[in-house]
Amino acid sequence: MDASGYRDLADRLKAYGLLIVAKGAQLSVANPLGTDLVEEIASKGGRYVTTSGYELGERDDEGGTALRLAFLLGACPGGAV
Repeated sequence: MDASGYRDLADRLKAYGLLIVAKGAQLSVANPLGTDLVEEIASKGGRYVTTSGYELGERDDEGGTALRLAFLLGACPGGAV
């Protein structure tokens, strides 16, 4: 995946109050309120997927992907509550 897709996705996830750490070709995304609320995502075949294989969304739909991941990690728009 190109860096602009990851940057866009990371910016959208930060807007939900999630913590982002780049790990090579993956992003580690965590809810700061819970140490167990973490997902690692990567790009595979034009789709964003978790390390467990759950498909979150397609490339060029970073907004929808961020929304789904934020929901899975218990985050809300405007930051963690």
